[in-house]
Amino acid sequence: MIRVVASVLLTALIAVACTDASRSAPAEASASQSSSADASGVPSEPVGVAEAVPNCANVPPIEAPPERYAEEPVYVGNEMPTEAVHRWASEQAGFEGIWIDRGNFGWVTVAFSIDADARQAELEEMFPDDGVVAVAVDWTNAELEALQGRIVDELSPLFPVSTGTLINHGVVNIGIGVLSPERLAVVDERFASDRVCVEGMDPVGLPQPGPQPLAGDGWQLIADEATGSPYRTGIAWDDASLGALWVEAGLAAEVAEVDFTRDVAIWFGAVFSGSCPDIRLDDVVIDQERRIVHAEIVQLDVMQACTADANPRAWVVTLERSRLPVAPFSVQLGSPDSGSGVPEERTVVEADLRVPGSVAVPNQVHGDPGLPEPSFVESGQVIEPNFDALYRMSVHCGVEWLGELNGINWRAEVPAGEVDWVPPAWQPVVTDETLTLDILMREAPDPTVTATANGLSVVYRPSREALPGCD
Repeated sequence: MIRVVASVLLTALIAVACTDASRSAPAEASASQSSSADASGVPSEPVGVAEAVPNCANVPPIEAPPERYAEEPVYVGNEMPTEAVHRWASEQAGFEGIWIDRGNFGWVTVAFSIDADARQAELEEMFPDDGVVAVAVDWTNAELEALQGRIVDELSPLFPVSTGTLINHGVVNIGIGVLSPERLAVVDERFASDRVCVEGMDPVGLPQPGPQPLAGDGWQLIADEATGSPYRTGIAWDDASLGALWVEAGLAAEVAEVDFTRDVAIWFGAVFSGSCPDIRLDDVVIDQERRIVHAEIVQLDVMQACTADANPRAWVVTLERSRLPVAPFSVQLGSPDSGSGVPEERTVVEADLRVPGSVAVPNQVHGDPGLPEPSFVESGQVIEPNFDALYRMSVHCGVEWLGELNGINWRAEVPAGEVDWVPPAWQPVVTDETLTLDILMREAPDPTVTATANGLSVVYRPSREALPGCD
């Protein structure tokens, strides 16, 4: 299912995510970026001097020398003195930017193009108990903003482009939609000597262009209109139920003829963004093991972002009864792995409709009041301190390491000599090597994550060690 979502994360001063790693920078570029730096961690030459503009995911963040960081304080939320530091820094010559470094326990980093060492000494004097560091940079914010303007002027006439300043990496990102060889060549030709990085989607993973399929394995499309209500599904088993479904879906076309001795009709009330309208129903998937029938809907637009307006798209297909799962089964827009939904999005069918000509009686077809499903947090995500969250983790290698939350690795003390440790009280609630925990994060001065299951709580504390691998 194509879902329009709005993600809410902890407040920070800048957005720094560059997630597409499908285009790796050349080995020479990676080496120069990681090793050719002065004592302040600043690259000694522009990022783009390599033969190709690197992918944003491969550009290292700017950090202070390791000795400037201490084991404390550890910031897990937004409790660091960002506003006070910013007020002071903005009055200093050469101030270029400020950000929260989640990779270094949430310390505040302040970039200066002039006298960074002097500013470091002043920060230590003014904020002696806080985690604040100064870094020297060989660029200015004005230079990066000018580079953004040049990118727009030169590339926007050629293909859709977006750009922004990744201040904590000291580069300007160039979003080109699709990382096609042709577009990459243009970027390399014009900006290889500049402080830039590129981001976009891997063309290998994009859906192939083409028209809407009219049929697939066991199914046939009988209606396709931009109408109705989004996030909806339905099923019909005879002429009367099809007429009701047709009205509910808001279809303007004449009701289709269906051979209900052989087929049922299924409505997928999908959703699309007004800025990314090009979606396509590629297949109807029957998951016999999980007793689910769902649509496989792909997004064909290659824009970097879509607006969060929900517009309806109605597809109705016939599906051979012999392919239906054993009752009870569900009809839903996307696979169970695509996220939670709304009650009307999943249609629960308690009647066995596999028999030719069989029908459902009242109360045998209904929405699923269990939706929306609980939203589970997993390692690598961000949570709000002082609020409970449900956390899902694998126990294949034990639970000594909770994982990464808010950019910090969390570790518990385990009994001596224990390997792959799982508390005895937690073992009965482990399902398929997966454990669901109720977690609560607390901030400084003693940041912790308390994980609770089956009446037992385990306290996890920050660790600078890397998360171990799991065999």
